[in-house]
Amino acid sequence: MKIKHVIIAASAVIIALVAAFYFVLRNERAQLQEEKDLFASEQKEIMQEELQKLASEYDIQYQKLSQGMGEQKISLATDSLISQLLSERAKVEQLQKELKSNKATSAKRIGQLTQEISTLRNVLKNYVIQIDSLQSANDRLRQENSEVRASYARATNEAQQLSNEKAQLSDRVKLAAKLDATRISITPMDKRGKLSKKLEKTVNIQIHFTVAKNVTAAVGEKTFYCRITQPNEELLVKPGAGTFPFEGKQIPYSIRREIEYNGEDTPVTMYWPVEESLQSGTYRVKLFADGNLIGQASFTL
Repeated sequence: MKIKHVIIAASAVIIALVAAFYFVLRNERAQLQEEKDLFASEQKEIMQEELQKLASEYDIQYQKLSQGMGEQKISLATDSLISQLLSERAKVEQLQKELKSNKATSAKRIGQLTQEISTLRNVLKNYVIQIDSLQSANDRLRQENSEVRASYARATNEAQQLSNEKAQLSDRVKLAAKLDATRISITPMDKRGKLSKKLEKTVNIQIHFTVAKNVTAAVGEKTFYCRITQPNEELLVKPGAGTFPFEGKQIPYSIRREIEYNGEDTPVTMYWPVEESLQSGTYRVKLFADGNLIGQASFTL
């Protein structure tokens, strides 16, 4: 009887011990799982932060490339890097989505993700080096281009200045070479070649002047033109008379004469044969040569 009681008591103790062990084991397993879940959650948060930093850094490098495109060679290299950056950026986004979807819960997958993030970080470091190198090259090219443009601008300004100086010198030479009609005299003459004192007896108008000495002017045959304007502002001109160039226009003349000019004082005499009724009043005479007005005078009939 005592043995039976002992067996029953022992069995009860064993059952109690087994139940206690099972209870403790279950609690430990639950606690272990809770700790594993907590660790996984913390790791996922750390990886999310790391991925966010990576995404931001990739965006920064993308902006640097997009804004720093310059010379053609640099642009080609930049296009290639941008394509690679976008590809790696897509991988970051894919990992971010996986972490948010709670698929990455196993220790093995968390370890794999940690390794992938480390790889993305190393790849990014390599891109940063390349991008900084490209930016330095681009900055050098821009500086060189700026210096070239500045040199070109200086050369252009100098050329313009030289051109202006040349034009001014040319104008001075032209001015110095311009002929000058001096000692202009105008004489109305009668049919005997003498001074006419009466309007109705005037048959010729003599215009005499001297082309002054000019060592700068070109020598050779010169054509002189005379324009005689009547008191009513009409030009005395013969039918079929030609024109000559003056200030960009072709204007008619009253008298024309060719003279050999040798650079010394040269007398020139012109005649206007009176074939029309002359008006009483003041006449104006203008003399031209080489496209320039070289002298003018007036007389009264």
